[in-house]
Amino acid sequence: MSTNRLHFVQSAPLSAAERKASLRAQMKKRRGENENRDAKEALLLDNFLRAGLAEKERYFVYLSFSSEAPTDKLVAYLLGANKQVYTPVTHGKELRAVALGEDFTLSPFGVREPVGEPFEGTPDVVVLPLLAVDGRGVRLGYGGGYYDRFLERHPEALAVAYCFDFQIVREVPEEEHDRRAALIISDKRIIRCRG
Repeated sequence: MSTNRLHFVQSAPLSAAERKASLRAQMKKRRGENENRDAKEALLLDNFLRAGLAEKERYFVYLSFSSEAPTDKLVAYLLGANKQVYTPVTHGKELRAVALGEDFTLSPFGVREPVGEPFEGTPDVVVLPLLAVDGRGVRLGYGGGYYDRFLERHPEALAVAYCFDFQIVREVPEEEHDRRAALIISDKRIIRCRG
């Protein structure tokens, strides 16, 4: 007499890196389907100002690319207010802050980068691009670790996640090298991060 027994094989839980890869794919697709970007860009700037962030002097702001939360109006506002605006330039595995000017080149990733000498000081505010972020300020970037390393070198800078509201998720897997945002600015809300 034979008995049929079911054997359940429990697979190993996914690592943080594997969960990040899955979330990254989902969020890239969702961000690509995003609509009303112009209206949302104005709301992002409004919330940035409401959060009191325009009172600082030195800003490190990514130049938006593809479907990222747009920063053009933010940059224009800061320059119009005579603030010091620096943007990222990739140098090997590091990001350098270069003053925004009229001359640009394209990075290996196709992102606009200003031409000039790196700023050696520390920005007051670092505006971070992202695919997702949670209420703790754990940010999901593109996987290169550029901004994590930049924040590690400038721990006194205020790290601000700048995003569309749908990019705020319940939880982003966190790894030891990840650097958290202290503040999240979306087109719908301002979140001061916990933990």
